[in-house]
Amino acid sequence: MAPYPYKVQTTVPELQYENFDGAKFGYMFWPVQNGTNEVRGRVLLIHGFGEYTKIQFRLMDHLSLNGYESFTFDQRGAGVTSPGRSKGVTDEYHVFNDLEHFVEKNLSECKAKGIPLFMWGHSMGGGICLNYACQGKHKNEISGYIGSGPLIILHPHTMYNKPTQIIAPLLAKFLPRVRIDTGLDLKGITSDKAYRAFLGSDPMSVPLYGSFRQIHDFMQRGAKLYKNENNYIQKNFAKDKPVIIMHGQDDTINDPKGSEKFIQDCPSADKELKLYPGARHSIFSLETDKVFNTVFNDMKQWLDKHTTTEAKP
Repeated sequence: MAPYPYKVQTTVPELQYENFDGAKFGYMFWPVQNGTNEVRGRVLLIHGFGEYTKIQFRLMDHLSLNGYESFTFDQRGAGVTSPGRSKGVTDEYHVFNDLEHFVEKNLSECKAKGIPLFMWGHSMGGGICLNYACQGKHKNEISGYIGSGPLIILHPHTMYNKPTQIIAPLLAKFLPRVRIDTGLDLKGITSDKAYRAFLGSDPMSVPLYGSFRQIHDFMQRGAKLYKNENNYIQKNFAKDKPVIIMHGQDDTINDPKGSEKFIQDCPSADKELKLYPGARHSIFSLETDKVFNTVFNDMKQWLDKHTTTEAKP
C-alpha cells in the first residue's frame, strides 16, 4: 500500500467509538494544537461516498493549527463503522438520523465552551450538509455551512445512462442492500499522483462499494437541491445563516453547475461560490498541496470572518 502523502504536523487523536441505533460509530475529535490552545470555533465534517476519517487528516490538522477544533465520524456504510459486507449499506433515514445524533453531541459541547459550530461537507457529504441546512432539526443552531464539491448533480462524464436511471428506483426498492463496486475514478478525484497512488491501494477506499439504496438516495438528495421543487431551498434554508460552496472547476465527478444553481436559489444574504481553475474533485483532502493551500486559506478567511467573538481558551 502506498503511504498517505501528507505529514501531519500536530498529534493525530485516537479514534473513538460510540454505539447508536444499532451501529458502532468510529469518530474523531481533533482539538486545537497551535501553541496557544485558543479556540475560535469547531467544524463538523461530513465525508463523501466511501470516505473515512483518515481522508480528512490534512484538513483537520490545518484547522487545528489555525484555532479551530474539528469532529468527523465514519458514517453508517463507511469506514470502521461498517466493515466488510456492511460497507455501503445505509439509507436516507439513517443518514440524517445518525447526523442529528452527532450534531446534538457537538452542539452540546460547543455551547458549554461558548464557541460556534460550523458544518462542512464534501461531495456526498456536501449534499447532506446543504440539505441539512434546509431540513435539519438544529439547522438554525449551526453557525454556517460549507460545501466542498457537493453532490447536487453529477457531471456528464460520471452520469450513468438513461436505462440505469429508469431502473435505479426499482433496484433501490426491491434490492436495497445489494452492493455494487461503483469504481474509483482516480483521475477525476485528484491531479496529484501521490494521492492517487495512496487512494488506489488503500483497502479502506477500494473497492468502492455502494448499495442500490445508498446510491439512489444520494442521487435523489442532490436532485432535491437541483430541481428545487416548490422553492424547497428558498422556503427552508436556515434563517440568516452564511453559506459558502467551494468547487474545483475541473471537477468531472460532481458538476460545478449544480453549485452555481444552488447559490442562485439560496435566499441567504451571506452566500458565496468559489470556483478553482485547474482543481478537480477532492480539493480539500486529496488534491495537490497548491490547490489545498488556496482553498484552505479561503475557508480560513471565511471562518475567521464569521467568528467575531474572541477566541476561547
